[in-house]
Amino acid sequence: MSLTGRRTDWLRLSRAGRAPGNEHIVIAATFTADPLVPYLGSRLVDDPVRPPALTVASYNQLIQLCLGWKADYGDRPPTAIVMLWRIEDFARADFQAVVRGGGAAGLFEKVEELAEAVAGLRGSFPGRIVCTVPPFPHSSDHAIETLGSAATIGALHRQVVDIWIRRMREIGHVGLLDLDGIQRLVGAENSLDWRKWYLYRQPYSEAFWDRIAESCASLIRSQSAAAKKCVVVDCDNTLWGGVVGEDGLAGIRLGDDFPGSVFRDFQHQLQTLRSRGIMIALCSKNNEQDVWEVFDRHDGMVLQRKDLVAHRINWLDKPSNITSLAEELNIGLDSMVFVDDSAMEIGHVGETLPMVTCIQVPDELTAFPTVFGAFRGFDSETVSAEDRGRSEMMLQERRRRDLAGALTSEEFRRQLQLRVDLFEVKAEHIARVAQLINKSNQFNLTTRRKTEGDVARLLDDPAVTMLAWRVSDRFGDYGLVGVLILKHDEEQAEIETLLMSCRVLGRGVERSVFAALCDLLRARGAKRLVGTYLKTSKNQLVASLYRDHGFRQVSPEEWVLEDFTGIGWPEEIARPGL
Repeated sequence: MSLTGRRTDWLRLSRAGRAPGNEHIVIAATFTADPLVPYLGSRLVDDPVRPPALTVASYNQLIQLCLGWKADYGDRPPTAIVMLWRIEDFARADFQAVVRGGGAAGLFEKVEELAEAVAGLRGSFPGRIVCTVPPFPHSSDHAIETLGSAATIGALHRQVVDIWIRRMREIGHVGLLDLDGIQRLVGAENSLDWRKWYLYRQPYSEAFWDRIAESCASLIRSQSAAAKKCVVVDCDNTLWGGVVGEDGLAGIRLGDDFPGSVFRDFQHQLQTLRSRGIMIALCSKNNEQDVWEVFDRHDGMVLQRKDLVAHRINWLDKPSNITSLAEELNIGLDSMVFVDDSAMEIGHVGETLPMVTCIQVPDELTAFPTVFGAFRGFDSETVSAEDRGRSEMMLQERRRRDLAGALTSEEFRRQLQLRVDLFEVKAEHIARVAQLINKSNQFNLTTRRKTEGDVARLLDDPAVTMLAWRVSDRFGDYGLVGVLILKHDEEQAEIETLLMSCRVLGRGVERSVFAALCDLLRARGAKRLVGTYLKTSKNQLVASLYRDHGFRQVSPEEWVLEDFTGIGWPEEIARPGL
């Protein structure tokens, strides 16, 4: 959509007199940030009938907002606070002192003061916090192209950014909007609008406001919107140059010289994605032997067989093969990205499987790595150990399926040597727990979403017990796969959240969790356990979970268990204890 289109759409929605939706974003900045509203608002609209509410806080009052947000917004806490700041605005006098040869101590103190204010905000504010990484200073006091800039203001900027990022990581659960990176990408001259700066204290061009909005919306959505999990790639003229069935191994273009360098860089991109937990699969109309010959014998290959979680190398249509891959990997089609050089194949998959994201190799081959790298669907603010090990987990799952095919289900469970390790959640688990809470849909009894900040506050609540569990077997570790949030008083406990990754379903893990929970409640003297099932379009899998474990239904959504002795630990699962 064009810049004008975004502004027009937002104006139409905001003038329609509709009641705002549940989402309320507060934007605070060291400059006038009103131009950001239509661009950010249009990117956050999920329901045109109830668009999000966007409020711009007082000019250059970031610390005051952090310390006193309840005074302005306490009656309706925002869902997110976005703070945009630049060194040359926030600490103008101290910045000028550095430009004129003075020391930077005063400026560093101001940065620490702002960081302390953000820490205070994080401790009291229940929603999402997004803060910018300040861009390289560019003002009437100092121009970027000034001789000696790298050794003076450049060095200062690097120190400020290092301090700021370190402090935000110490605080935790603060999204970092890389305003500096966006400015470097776009260029300072294309980013700045001096006329609007002097007239309205609005420093940026319309195109740059839109860039900020794009990144900001991604950060706000990052904990609730699932990133893509798998990239499915064609082989000929996609993974390498040439057609292996016609050109043979010697005719494949893959190496340090163009055009082979383009395909090699694409393979490096795939390897980087794999290191972040994105699965790589092949889908190629080819002879399987020809494809594996390239993998095994061509010295230009960066991607190796062991890097692939699955493949479909045959002459079937690609939509059918992609559907089959999704079933094998136990992921949704909307989690997949398909890359191919053929417009016909891209069109066929796009029409047949519209939920699959398609990326076509561009006609201008030199643009291929840039086009693929610009796709933001793989972005995730945090990458957990479970994410990084996803490909290995898929290979382990293949070995489990091979074992299951040769045994009865009871024999299979015994030979798996399953182990369930339950533990109380600690601070180091917050990111993974929040990820599971926001992205688990099928085995999720209530689907109540929470930010990392929400999880952190629950850990400090004496009336809440938060449990998680890891699962492993003879083939490997599934990782942290489940979360249970328990609210309790003297005699009653209530399951506020219960969810689990689908990777371990059907193996008795859920019974192990209930058995351990009953042991815990007996030890605490509880008399009654209440569970809630809130039906969604995706969680019908667990509609009978409470009934299957001895709960009785007392209302359409509420179930009660009063006998904690009837749920025994499955014999085939090792019991390490809570």
